[in-house]
Order: sequence, then C-alpha cells, then structure tokens
Amino acid sequence: MRELNVAEINVVSGAGFMEALTSAITLGTTGFAAGAAYGGIHGGDNGGLLGVGAVGQLVGVITGSVVGVIGGVILGAVIGWDNPDKVTDISIQWMGHFINGDFK
Repeated sequence: MRELNVAEINVVSGAGFMEALTSAITLGTTGFAAGAAYGGIHGGDNGGLLGVGAVGQLVGVITGSVVGVIGGVILGAVIGWDNPDKVTDISIQWMGHFINGDFK
C-alpha cells in the first residue's frame, strides 16, 4: 500500500467542504445586504404611478435580497472551496464601499 500525498488526502477526506460552507454563508449574507441596498436604491427609479416609486422600491428590495442571497451562496461556495480568504476580502471590500458611500 502506497502513501498518499497531501493533494490526494484532501480529495479523499473531503477537505474544503467546511471552507466552502462558511464562504457560502458569508457571501450569501453579503449578497443579501447588497441586493437589498441596490434594490432599495434603484427599485423606484421610474417613479411609479404617483411619482414616488414606493412599490417599485419594495419589490426591488425583496427581489434584490433573494437574488443576492442565491448568487452569493453559489459564488461563495465555488470561490470558497479553494480560496476562502478571497471570499472574506470580497465581503470586506463591499462593506467598505457601502460604509464610505462609494457604491452606486
């Protein structure tokens, strides 16, 4: 019986699953916040029936949140499998832009 190298051990033992799971949760949460923010900002851009666009903003917040969570979870799991630090960097970068008002 031969000895396995590190890459073979990682493949056999399922290494990377927990990193992918935590990355999916992290980027899913960030996607929720981003989707809600973008949906709320741009949901009522057309003004709506009375020129307010409140219904459009509400739909934008709900739809943006759902799409953000789905996209964030999938992207977080894919990127986090090999590089969980990249997911953390993406989340921190987005949050910095959000706090500084650089995001549109």
